[in-house]
Parts: sequence; C-alpha cells; structure tokens
Amino acid sequence: AGFVRNAKVNFMRLQAANDSANLDDISAFTTPEMFAEIRLNILERGNAAQETKVLSLDAEVIEVAEEPACYVVSVRFYGLIREDQEASGQPFDEIWNMSKPRDGSGGWMVAGIQQTS
Repeated sequence: AGFVRNAKVNFMRLQAANDSANLDDISAFTTPEMFAEIRLNILERGNAAQETKVLSLDAEVIEVAEEPACYVVSVRFYGLIREDQEASGQPFDEIWNMSKPRDGSGGWMVAGIQQTS
C-alpha cells in the first residue's frame, strides 16, 4: 500500500513537472533514458502551454522482478485525465516500470512508460 501511494505521488509529480517543462525535477526521478525521451517530447511541443488535470487516479503493482543490478516494479496507472481544459476527462491506462539499484545506492526511478490503451 505504501509503495502504491508513493507511486501515485510520483505520477502526479511527473504530470506537473512535464506541464511546466521542469527538466530539473524530471531528471531527479527518471532514468537517463526516460529523461531523454521526456525532454525530447517537451522540446517538440515548444512553447505550447500544457495543463494536465488528473480527475481520478488508481494504481496497482502488477509485477515485481529482481534483476542482477536492480529491482524492477511495474505499476499500472489508470483513471481519467484532462489535457484540454474545454474537454471532458479521457480514460487512460498505462504501465510504469520503476527501477532501484539492488546495492541501495539510489531510490526508485521511472525507467519506462507504456500506454496500454
């Protein structure tokens, strides 16, 4: 339950940092590869304003794996989100892969995001 609660906080944090193009915050909790992808998306949108409103958010851990160098947890996020302030909420369903070094040298980082719908 605590992991899911923290995962939801990171979900909201990433939405806010992405909307405000806060690359420093994004880099603090994403792997270098994930950061590069998000950064590219932000650069591609240019100066276009973005405001994401999360109307409902649920999360569940769907897989836990131990790899030689890290732990990997896959979390499914789903709910309603609104990116156009004039529109109604749209359902979303995605899986975030989060990793953490086994040696304890760092915390949980967003390593990948997969859209499922």
